Amino acid sequence: MPDQTITTMKYEAFQSLMDDYIDRSSKERSEMPASTFFELLFEQAARRVTETVEVEGDIVGNQLVLRVPAGVETAVQTRGNEIVVGNQRIVVRLRDGHILPKVG
Repeated sequence: MPDQTITTMKYEAFQSLMDDYIDRSSKERSEMPASTFFELLFEQAARRVTETVEVEGDIVGNQLVLRVPAGVETAVQTRGNEIVVGNQRIVVRLRDGHILPKVG
């Protein structure tokens, strides 16, 4: 990577570079690593969950199509690759070339 600059490197390489920098900086100051902080933040948010809605998805062509299973009553709405919950809209985008094998 010595020939690359921040303006020419791919996003994933830049993100990895920044994550490594944050982790090194936090260790020098005896602070919590960013990855641990965000893991704990997610766990705390997950504790407030009162309802879990499973959404089904298919890949049609190269587009993700989501749907709430038939017979499930919920405020969650789906259309194509979008999920609407209350006043929030979640848009799921597939990354090219990142199809991973099924685990388990």
